[in-house]
Amino acid sequence: MTLDDFLQKSNISQADWDQSGCDWKILEEISADYRTHQDELKDVAEFYAKIIQKIGKVHSVRWRVKDELHLLAKIVRKRIKGKEKYEAINKDNYFEIVTDLVGIRALHLFKDDCTDIHHSVEAIWSPAEALAFVRDGDTSTDTLKALGLKIQTHPEGYRSLHYVFSAKPINRPVNVELQVRTIFEEGWSEIDHKIRYPNFSDNELVKYFLTIFNRLAGSADEMGSFVKGLVSELDQRSDALSKAARENKETLDKMTRTLAELEEHRDQSHRSSETIKKLKEELTSLKRTSSTADNLNLLGDFLNTLAKGYNSKPSANSLGKALGTNSPQNRLAEISQSAQKKLTD
Repeated sequence: MTLDDFLQKSNISQADWDQSGCDWKILEEISADYRTHQDELKDVAEFYAKIIQKIGKVHSVRWRVKDELHLLAKIVRKRIKGKEKYEAINKDNYFEIVTDLVGIRALHLFKDDCTDIHHSVEAIWSPAEALAFVRDGDTSTDTLKALGLKIQTHPEGYRSLHYVFSAKPINRPVNVELQVRTIFEEGWSEIDHKIRYPNFSDNELVKYFLTIFNRLAGSADEMGSFVKGLVSELDQRSDALSKAARENKETLDKMTRTLAELEEHRDQSHRSSETIKKLKEELTSLKRTSSTADNLNLLGDFLNTLAKGYNSKPSANSLGKALGTNSPQNRLAEISQSAQKKLTD
């Protein structure tokens, strides 16, 4: 690839190239060295991606090894912007200077998922750099600050958490850049990058509509968080209603059992009253029957005595003793004695 081919493919003007002060020979050396490490860098990317995919709130993971042409174009653009660390870049140090040779994106569904992901990332690695990119006008950055992240406004409106890790799978250290963002932010950034670069980076009309698109993506994230909160609130209310319904059913069941017990006690009481009434009636009947029988027996004895009065004179005292002095029968005995006396006279 010649310099002219590179400038054309990268959409870099001759004026910009001159301004950068880059040496094409050095860029060729970097390009040649970079090609020899492509497979190693892919292994590094896969290693990190597999670990990140296991983090709870991570929805999906994407990774890439930086394209050779994009690497050279980035060096030129950083030199144009006057980035000091790129001034002395060469094939021996570009691995340390360029932080996104290996790029990984961890995507999540809801905005607040980034908190758990952040804690998980820091529990696994010790990032050399950790910052949060926000859009100009974003006000809800307190949560990000509480995580210890450095807040930085991105000129193009990107929102994401950025981490840089240093690994050494080969004889030289490799920087790995991790970006954590929502799926909506990822969609917008992919479209923005696809449309804006390389031909419309300075087109104001395109930039204006992409800015609107960025705000819509932010609104979509807000709506997602709102719906999540709404569903959580509805679930809590549903649980409360279910609990109240269970408690109400338990109370009704207890009342039903209590009423059944009261009914049973009432029936038992009624049966007891009926039984007592019948016993009283039978007792009265027995009393009446017993008195009549005694009187009839006494009357029979009395008649027998009267019949024998003509032939014998039974002792009134013996009759009284036999019947008892205080009994009703004694009274009959007295009557019998008086009658016998009248007969003998």
